[in-house]
Amino acid sequence: MRPIVWIALIIVAGIVGFYAFVIAASEWGEVVTITTYDATGTPHDTRLWVVDHDGSEWLRTGHDKKGWYARIGQNPRIEYTRDGRTDSRRAVPVTDLGVIMAINDKFAQKYGHADWIVALSGDAAARIPVRLDPLETAPST
Repeated sequence: MRPIVWIALIIVAGIVGFYAFVIAASEWGEVVTITTYDATGTPHDTRLWVVDHDGSEWLRTGHDKKGWYARIGQNPRIEYTRDGRTDSRRAVPVTDLGVIMAINDKFAQKYGHADWIVALSGDAAARIPVRLDPLETAPST
């Protein structure tokens, strides 16, 4: 086999190996499941990391093109499963720089090197924290 073919195979194997490593790292630690809904109402489950900060639970996207993140822009109501309990929540993206820094610090503290590994696969500057608020309930009469 020609040397160029070997080099190409090594590069492809390296890329595949890197992404397999990122996927494995993303399942390390506490992982929650959210269910978002597309424009037709079809549910989509996504597994994500979560942190607690200032009395709220937070998710984070690596960039605004992620499917789950785009769907909460259309419909912020999600189903959220943590520790075997499912609740309805409102997903609220937050773009305040101070909040972004605080949430990134929380993720780094909680997930350690795995957070750094997953960050390698995305744009660290594009991380957007998403606060999970309880759905407002109608007042009882």
